[in-house]
Amino acid sequence: MKPWKYIDSGPNLGVYNMALDEELLARAQAGEDRPVLRLYAWQPAAVSLGRFQKRETAVNAEACKRLGLDIVRRITGGRAVLHDKELTYSIIARTDNPLFPGNVLGTYKVIAAGLLAGLRNLGIPAEIVARGSRHAERVDKNAKDAACFSSPSWYEILVQGRKIVGSAQRRVSGAFLQHGSILIDYDPHQEAAVIPGGCAEDVVTSIRRELGRAVPFDEVKQAFVRGFQEALGIEFVEPEQ
Repeated sequence: MKPWKYIDSGPNLGVYNMALDEELLARAQAGEDRPVLRLYAWQPAAVSLGRFQKRETAVNAEACKRLGLDIVRRITGGRAVLHDKELTYSIIARTDNPLFPGNVLGTYKVIAAGLLAGLRNLGIPAEIVARGSRHAERVDKNAKDAACFSSPSWYEILVQGRKIVGSAQRRVSGAFLQHGSILIDYDPHQEAAVIPGGCAEDVVTSIRRELGRAVPFDEVKQAFVRGFQEALGIEFVEPEQ
């Protein structure tokens, strides 16, 4: 299998993060056949809006300004997401790549295996929401690309019934992008202040909560790099910044 490209782009402005994900998707659509794993963070913290959301109702702009948070728009669907104490991943590939099935849920399932392995590398006993699993009844049947942490979608990741990763996917002719938030820590009060409705605290967890300690960003990052390598059977070319 051809080695993947690994991009460690570190913390950046939200507008840069979203623009780079979009550019990588455009490159794949134009024919670049090497899949990409990109890991990044947000500086300052930001709220990203789903592709079809109305800004005036999806986010409290005054609260964001007061707290120093940016507001950006994703090219993926779903609901508003607060990006703060997290590791964000994106995977970009051609739809004809033999590793991935030719549909949204099949691709979610493959990528979920890498996410699950990353969490288990940290010592977190996570599980995948699949049909027939004990958490299957919690899936929101009306949600599509539900990036918000309020409810899991098929093949997302739970720990003791609580969501710890939120993902969304965009498919274009010949290529796809899936990106998502891996919660290192979580502040429900901050989220409630900036996203109307927010998410119930008892349905969300974080790496810090599960391990009972502060976890360095680099430790989390390396756990997921190894996780994707192990679960997907891939190798990476030298990291790019």
